[in-house]
Amino acid sequence: MTPREEANAAQRRASAPGVSAFVAASAGSGKTKLLTDRLLRLLLSGADPARIQCLTFTKAAAAEMALRLQRTLGRWVTLDNAGLDAALRALTVAPDEAVRRQARALFARVLDLPGGMRIGTIHAFCQSLLRRFPLEARLSPHFRLVDDTDAGIALTEAREAMLAEAHTPERRAALETLAGLVSAEGFGGLVEALQADRARLDRLLRAGPDAWQAAQRRVLGADGSAEALMAEAARPPGEPALLRAARLVAEQGAATVQARAEEILGWLSCDPADRAANWAEWTGAFLTRTGEPRAASGLVNAKLAKAHDGLAEPFLAEQRRVVEIEDRLRALRVAALSAALVTLAAPVARAYAAHKEGAGLLDYDDLIGRTAALLVDPGAAWVLYKLDGGLDHLLLDEVQDTAPAQWRIAGALTEEFFAGAGAREGEMARSVFAVGDRKQSIYSFQGADPDAFELWRDILRRRVGAAGLAWEDVALRVSFRSTAPVLALVDQVFADPLAAAGVTATGVTATGEMSHLPDRTGHAGSVELWPLAPLPPQEEPEPWVVPEANRGLVSAPQRLADALAAWIAGQTGGGVMLPSRGRALAPGDVLVLVRRRNAFARALVRALKARGVPVAGLDRLVLTEQPAVADLLALCDALLLPEDDLSLASVLTSPLGGLTDDSLMALATRRPGTLWAALRARAAERADWAAARDFIATLLARVDYVSPHALLAEALGPLGGRARLFARLGPDAAEPVDELLQAALTYARGHPPALQGFVQWLRQSGAEVKREAEGSGPGGGAVRIMTVHGAKGLQAPLVILPDTTALPPDEGAVAWAADAESGLEVPVWAPRRELRCAAVEALRAAAGRRRMEEHNRLLYVALTRAEDRLVVCGWQTGKTPAETCWYELMRRGMTALGAATPFDAVADGWEGEMWRHASPQVAAPEPDAARADAAAPAVLPGWAGAAPLWLAAPPPPEPALPAHLAPSRPENAGLGGVPPAASPLSDRGLLARDAAGARFRRGQLVHALLQHLPALPAAARHVAALGFLQRPGQGVDDAEAVAGEVLAVLAHPALAPLFGPGGRAEVPLTGVVGDSVVGGLVDRLAVLDDRVLVADYKTNRAPPARVGEVPLLYLRQMAAYRAVLRQIFPGRAVACVLVWTVGGVVMPLPDSLLDSHAPGVRPAA
Repeated sequence: MTPREEANAAQRRASAPGVSAFVAASAGSGKTKLLTDRLLRLLLSGADPARIQCLTFTKAAAAEMALRLQRTLGRWVTLDNAGLDAALRALTVAPDEAVRRQARALFARVLDLPGGMRIGTIHAFCQSLLRRFPLEARLSPHFRLVDDTDAGIALTEAREAMLAEAHTPERRAALETLAGLVSAEGFGGLVEALQADRARLDRLLRAGPDAWQAAQRRVLGADGSAEALMAEAARPPGEPALLRAARLVAEQGAATVQARAEEILGWLSCDPADRAANWAEWTGAFLTRTGEPRAASGLVNAKLAKAHDGLAEPFLAEQRRVVEIEDRLRALRVAALSAALVTLAAPVARAYAAHKEGAGLLDYDDLIGRTAALLVDPGAAWVLYKLDGGLDHLLLDEVQDTAPAQWRIAGALTEEFFAGAGAREGEMARSVFAVGDRKQSIYSFQGADPDAFELWRDILRRRVGAAGLAWEDVALRVSFRSTAPVLALVDQVFADPLAAAGVTATGVTATGEMSHLPDRTGHAGSVELWPLAPLPPQEEPEPWVVPEANRGLVSAPQRLADALAAWIAGQTGGGVMLPSRGRALAPGDVLVLVRRRNAFARALVRALKARGVPVAGLDRLVLTEQPAVADLLALCDALLLPEDDLSLASVLTSPLGGLTDDSLMALATRRPGTLWAALRARAAERADWAAARDFIATLLARVDYVSPHALLAEALGPLGGRARLFARLGPDAAEPVDELLQAALTYARGHPPALQGFVQWLRQSGAEVKREAEGSGPGGGAVRIMTVHGAKGLQAPLVILPDTTALPPDEGAVAWAADAESGLEVPVWAPRRELRCAAVEALRAAAGRRRMEEHNRLLYVALTRAEDRLVVCGWQTGKTPAETCWYELMRRGMTALGAATPFDAVADGWEGEMWRHASPQVAAPEPDAARADAAAPAVLPGWAGAAPLWLAAPPPPEPALPAHLAPSRPENAGLGGVPPAASPLSDRGLLARDAAGARFRRGQLVHALLQHLPALPAAARHVAALGFLQRPGQGVDDAEAVAGEVLAVLAHPALAPLFGPGGRAEVPLTGVVGDSVVGGLVDRLAVLDDRVLVADYKTNRAPPARVGEVPLLYLRQMAAYRAVLRQIFPGRAVACVLVWTVGGVVMPLPDSLLDSHAPGVRPAA
């Protein structure tokens, strides 16, 4: 069986609609296709699209899946029978006429679903659920999601309020405990760390201070008090033996141990109180300065110990006791610190929660927590009942990154699937489908737990099995992404037990659990391992010689960045082919993955730009650190306080002000007052001063009256600030400027639109912008530099891993420990190494193992982003690389695969060996589908401007907007009279009989009959008309006469085409005639081969005696209709007719009469 056949068979098993399945999908194994196939097969098997819920990890994944589904269903509609049959067979569906009809109908069926298919993130699902059941969740029905910036500010304000109001004895004692160990900012970071584990923290706070403090002491082993412990410490149980041994050593030992024995004797000669007071001296006799036990030879020299057997034992016994006492003292200290931390963090958490509650706000953790609580609340069981009634199939994506609270939501949703009546015997089996890859679980900072992957697989398997339904455990190991050399390195690296820890379920290495098969056999691929970039030579400066210039040493990371940039420039210059694609390697094919956005990443961006290589920049940036944003914030500061000379000077020398340093010095030196006063007084002396004065003065005049967004938009647009920023900073300034404007809009949605508030809000937020590498991809675009976390789900033909020698830092200041007695999990905080007791060290060791396991999984993700080529490099740090760092793990893997050659990949490189493993191109190249479909890059129009000034050309003058003209209300309507309306109060002439308003009703009925009777056969019209007129309430006494008038109009020879099969009623008509827009509703229209007939009914108006007496208003109306119809149907005559419903009079209007009343023609005076 070929790899592709194995993959197809596994995917068919997993996508079968009649089974529940849990799929372990390795990187590149077609997970998204599998999910789409599962959805399609469910739909084809008769599942209701509205009863399928698919939960993904990211919005991008949800959008991709929805798009794939829509494209497939849309393609099915257009395929012929043969093509559709082939598509159905690929899904293991036997085609027949009924299945074809069903497949072609799915597109419209899904399209008609309110809101479309239920494909979204877990957070979007939770939000919709809480919107549906807000009262059951104890929420405001109008809750909003809080912005991350506002959440951070609210938490900061709650912390500051707590510190300002810490007047209770408990809080003051807690503050005194923490004082000197953590700053206010550091305390804020600890509070945020506690808030990150919201569920744990909430349970802790509900338990109360007594419960959590007792639990903290139990998990630390901190029993008793420090005073009681010191009293115990002052009484060594083996004191007599220790005293005898110390005297012997003091008399006969070597000089070093004699001094220590004298110290021991001195301490033993004191009373218990003095012993406790001098405990530090006692510990110093047995422990080193770092707290480690001294060697036995440091207590009894070897010669003396040999002469007196067992002499060292009293010292070693006391040493062990001292170590134990010290550990217990540290445990008490850590318990006190941890309790103080929670004591101060609790009111902050409560205040933050109260702020959200009062404002009707939820954050993302609240969405998960509230939903989980709602689904397990016995009082809201009917919520589950309602959900169970509308859900038959649940699909879960990226389950390796699902947090335990999210798993509880999925478990609650599916609990009734396989229990009792929920199983729905006799109907299509309900199912749950989960897909993920434990090896790619890298989001522990968001609560992901890879152990939950195995736990919930077992839970779901048991539930399905207990219901007697089909279950499949499927593993997908065939990669459609990477070439054979890349996959060979992946398997070889993770055959190492150090690398396998945390990646495989058991950490085994040689059992075949880590095995990948390439689908792309015969495609060229390679992996390379470069030697580490060396440190610069450390030359000692000559003594007493003052250097005349900077030594200019290039650090190892900078040297690697320069070499890598030069290598990338050479590779993407058009001379290096990508054999598997049959084209040259392009910048968009290169993906550089780093562990952190550090100085190396920034240096690589600079080096690539210096060599003219298109580079997308880092995938995230801090908005306030961007030069363009800094200039605009300085402008805001100057507008808020023009007397702030420093801010104003910053603006003046920025691109916005346009002054050179010399020009600023000429203005600023020897000025009598503020810089702003000097600029206003002397602006006429220089053109640049005048321009700067006008720019700032214009904005100052508006700063108190417009929103921050409007102010910035004016500065950037009409006042030319954007063009000046781009001229100096280049196109890289575009995205930060746009993000600043977006931030201003975001601020205005939730705050008063004040500039000062916006500036403070933005600076407090530390807002980060996630950048999308637009245009990057196969065959074009720019080099992408991303973190491994940011690259999850992406791939590239050439992947470079340069940041490989560091280990993950220990950032877990707060550890959580489980207390078996209370069931609580409590935070433990030991800020310094000397405070760590054995329990803390055990917690840190466990956290370190979890950290290294994720470090390994992150390496797996990084390696499997490569499609064709992988390059691994790094730099020396002055220390021997740890055996668990990425570089060493890959070096050991490469030595088993490749051959070493002298390193010559870069010019002016460094000495060392390069390991390489490659495969040749044997199969035919496969051109990129994305490249074949790619459109030519957009070219900006000339008026948009160009680099370097980006000055936009003024837009061409726009023509005057045409005036709107309604034919029933044409311009200059007052030029003619209007027939008198039939008044219900009239008692004269034709209207004498209509005193009660019956004439109005009569005209409306005639109008209705003229509209609807033409649709009936001629023989049935008379009966229908009478039936309509004689209905109760119509108010028609002479129904027969009215029907006769209407039928006479319908039978009029000139109107036969209007009321024939080709006639249309109530036709909207719009067009531009001259400088007027004509729009109206034509009562009747018929379009014939040689002419167009148009009729308009006139209700409640007395018909004129002859056509020459038709009111001017009606003539202009019909002339307007005629003008529009002549444009729509050129070459055809347009005949106009007025039908007077009072009396059923038909009056054709000759062209000679209408010509003088056409739009734009004024009648003669």
